[in-house]
Amino acid sequence: MNPNSDAARDIAYHVHAQTNLDAHLKEGPFIVVKGDGASVIDDAGNRYIDAMAGLWSAALGFSEKRLADAAYRQMVELPYCSTFAHRTSPALIELSERLIAIAPAGLTRALYANSGSEAIDTALKLVWYFWNANGKPEKKKVIAREKAYHGSTIASASLTGLPRMHADFDLPIARILRAPCPHYWKGAQEGESEDAFAARMAAETEAIIVREGPGTVGAFFAEPLQGAGGVIPPPVGYFERIAAICRKYDLLLIADEVICGFGRTGNMWGSETYGLKPDMLTCAKALTASYIPMAALLVNERVFAAMVEESRKITLFGHGFTYSGHPVAAA
Repeated sequence: MNPNSDAARDIAYHVHAQTNLDAHLKEGPFIVVKGDGASVIDDAGNRYIDAMAGLWSAALGFSEKRLADAAYRQMVELPYCSTFAHRTSPALIELSERLIAIAPAGLTRALYANSGSEAIDTALKLVWYFWNANGKPEKKKVIAREKAYHGSTIASASLTGLPRMHADFDLPIARILRAPCPHYWKGAQEGESEDAFAARMAAETEAIIVREGPGTVGAFFAEPLQGAGGVIPPPVGYFERIAAICRKYDLLLIADEVICGFGRTGNMWGSETYGLKPDMLTCAKALTASYIPMAALLVNERVFAAMVEESRKITLFGHGFTYSGHPVAAA
């Protein structure tokens, strides 16, 4: 291999995400040089249909001039503005209003991050913040499911239910409880109907809450349709039962729509397709069609009221990122 080639330089300097690094040192990279609509072109000129749209994220295709022009206009007008200490930009105000207008019923406020992982981390922090605000500091354990994928930061990887995401990272962290994956085609018993399977999965989840103590469990995290775990749709009646359990034991319900959001399940949100009414909802990926990194966390008024009350007492809502609500992404 030519030591000055792109492949050699990649091997020498770049550590890849979600890759067998030992194999990469031997095999080298797959170098994509251009995107065109639904296709990508490699450094040898070969064209491929990108059927996965990047990582379920390039929802509007590659190299759309309209999107590039919007980013350019924002870059020459206001290339950066933080959201700290009351600051914002017209582009972010417009995005927030439009995002809430299409959000599932009850979600009324948006706060921003740079990736789905960060949005999930924010949601977990808000679960803990919420229960502190409501005088229940013991209610901090959260439930996530086997085969779930919620991200790769410390908290989001802990919520993820894929063992290879935990191995040798000393994950998951404490307070994470694991519910069964409702994969009907792989998990159903012989002769078990879809409805009966859904009832059993919900009952097993409720048993976890009872075992741990309802006063210690504060939230349930779920992808409406589990993505990286195998594209697993929920069985009929599953989320109706989960929602009832959350109401019974006063758990916040968080929908991870980083993959499902923006039309991937036939409705704007997977929550609408599968009957969830979340207290919080994360979105990213198709939010910007992945042209610029951005994620959002949508919350309802109950959660927002707790945020306001705690920030009044502390004199600060002590969360956010340098690039939260970046105006170029918002545009």
